Amino acid sequence: MRHALLACALLFLLLAPVHAKIYKWTDRDGKVHFTDNMAAVPPEYREQVEEKTSTLPPSEPLPGTSGSAPSAAGQLDAVKHHVVPLQRVGDALLVEAILGSSLKSRLIVDTGATFTVIPMAAAKQLSLDLDNAAVIPLRSVSGTFLAPLTKVKSMRVGDATVRDVEVVVYDIAPEGGVGLLGMSFLGDFQVTINAEKKAMILTDLARSAGGALYGGRPEDWWRRKFRYYRRQIESLEAYFKEQASPKATKTLRYFQAELDTLDRQATQAAVPRQWRY
Repeated sequence: MRHALLACALLFLLLAPVHAKIYKWTDRDGKVHFTDNMAAVPPEYREQVEEKTSTLPPSEPLPGTSGSAPSAAGQLDAVKHHVVPLQRVGDALLVEAILGSSLKSRLIVDTGATFTVIPMAAAKQLSLDLDNAAVIPLRSVSGTFLAPLTKVKSMRVGDATVRDVEVVVYDIAPEGGVGLLGMSFLGDFQVTINAEKKAMILTDLARSAGGALYGGRPEDWWRRKFRYYRRQIESLEAYFKEQASPKATKTLRYFQAELDTLDRQATQAAVPRQWRY
């Protein structure tokens, strides 16, 4: 019973961002954008942002479905998008994901979660090496604990695919049959959620960005990735300061190696130096 209450409490904390506000903004070319992440709005447009309670008016069809095209004020069809069906269970919105080549998994959509979380059973079916994985501190109502952090070679949601997705392995529900779709997958897209139509729209950042692309990625993506790895290293160094262990060393080496790899990719793509901090 205690484990069930712990999982439910953790699940409640993870579900809270599902109800985040939706922000609308228009770029200099007149293109309208929707996002549920204020940080994804370029700084020069944040003063004109409008808050919305849903991403598309009820009268408008979803991109990729039958019906008339959206008005000029919201031309979502001008960019590449992936429409993903959502299933509502209580206050949660779930999608079906394909892990690796064929393993199906139900994931709760959470744009406020840094990592995607998969159940322990799924990790075993994918033969992930958890013994040699990095670890990440997680907090629950019972305190802080360490969970394995590793990568899934590919993850597909709808027809949107991301490779080498960082995942935390942990059973967020007692039965272990559900995971969490976080920003380690969703960060490659502009996310639009239409709860009324039970759909999530994932728009490729490379196609939705109005500015210059470097290595097929916009400025916001590069800045966010570098901030993420630098902050993980800083926070983990502080966390492990008095808890030295082989796992701690391995984890710090993992994040430093990922940061170094990102820096090399940025150099090859001629990403401005000031975006890397």
